[in-house]
Amino acid sequence: MPYHADGQGGSLVTGTRLEEAHVYEMDSRIGIAGASDQGTRDRQPDRSVDRELIDLLRSHGPRECEALASYERLLEQVDDEGVAYLMSMILDDERRHHRTIEEMLNTILSFVWEVDIEPSTPAVRRRPIPDVHAETKRLLRLEREDAKELRALRRALRSAKVYSVHTLLAELMEADTAKHIAILEFLIERTKP
Repeated sequence: MPYHADGQGGSLVTGTRLEEAHVYEMDSRIGIAGASDQGTRDRQPDRSVDRELIDLLRSHGPRECEALASYERLLEQVDDEGVAYLMSMILDDERRHHRTIEEMLNTILSFVWEVDIEPSTPAVRRRPIPDVHAETKRLLRLEREDAKELRALRRALRSAKVYSVHTLLAELMEADTAKHIAILEFLIERTKP
């Protein structure tokens, strides 16, 4: 049964602030490094790296939340359709980043506390999945072709000099394609027969 700080089945993370009382309560009960029970702490593995990652993710959370709120306010205030279009793109990314940070934090806390905390990032284990491997390789070839086409499009738009927002959008799609390529390369490595 996953552990939820709110006791109602909601996420361990509320907004982006972890419920500190629950964290320290769990630390004390489970006995991870920094817990109050000296005897238990001595028997546990060194969790300093885990603690550092938890601290980094926790500290990033409030900044993500602040950015989300600022983008949402700005989007409500702006009356320019073009600016709103671009702000919406950023807001979508920030929402995904916020969710991903929360899932990463919950995954590490699950490992440290030895309890399931949801939502979390799923494991991507190395195992042969021939059909997925073959299709992923085909998709990687397509993404690399897309990258070339987008580069050509961006150059053509830049030389036209009248479609500046389209040049920006082509650059953003190039960045997305680079992200897709990185994901596919990761999956190819994990699924090879």
